[in-house]
Amino acid sequence: MRMVTKIACRTLGVAGMTLACVDSAKVAKQFSEVGSEHAQEEHLEKVYYSTRTLDKVSYTDNVLREKGFDLRSKNPLPSIKGKIHGGFQGFMYGMANFLPVIACSSLAILGKNFLAKAGAIGLGCIATYKILNNSFGLGKNNPMN
Repeated sequence: MRMVTKIACRTLGVAGMTLACVDSAKVAKQFSEVGSEHAQEEHLEKVYYSTRTLDKVSYTDNVLREKGFDLRSKNPLPSIKGKIHGGFQGFMYGMANFLPVIACSSLAILGKNFLAKAGAIGLGCIATYKILNNSFGLGKNNPMN
């Protein structure tokens, strides 16, 4: 019986940790896309204003500004930097949302006897709360009130 309890606690712990990591990775993907678009937008705004302002009227300067704008606007580095920054920010945000799950999962995986059981019971309580709250609306404030 002791071995079955140990396996059940470890399995629940791994399932909780997997859930937290998968959800955080999906949040990171969304933040990465938004971060990439935002960084590209800021870069294009700076490039546009720096190349479109006229200091003096000259055909040669205008051609140089056009070529410079075309070259600088196709730079992929701001987009890549924004994607990396947004992905990291999203992953940390997702992990912070799952902090109680991560704590209980770690306790269930690494704990011995009573601590492992406490972590597994904590995961069960968190799962029950999330199901009741998100599926049945228990504990939520009605925005119409």
